[in-house]
Amino acid sequence: MNYNLDGVIHQVTHQDAELSTVSKQILAFCTTPKSKKELAAFCGFKDLRNFTLKHINPLLESGQLEMTIPDKPKSKNQKYITVHSE
Repeated sequence: MNYNLDGVIHQVTHQDAELSTVSKQILAFCTTPKSKKELAAFCGFKDLRNFTLKHINPLLESGQLEMTIPDKPKSKNQKYITVHSE
């Protein structure tokens, strides 16, 4: 699907739509802290590395998701929780 905004054509791909759907699922699921494994299983992903790169990291960078142990991002006890904007 293409959109023409200010003379620039923006293409929305199936992958973009899927990303927003997965992101919404993650944010809804993380109202209480969840591990990366729990998140991946909930969303139907098996490859944790790919799942992290495509879905977790963008949510962390946008500030919509945060780590429960931010000073130890690789901790085995790391969990993620949705940031509620007020």
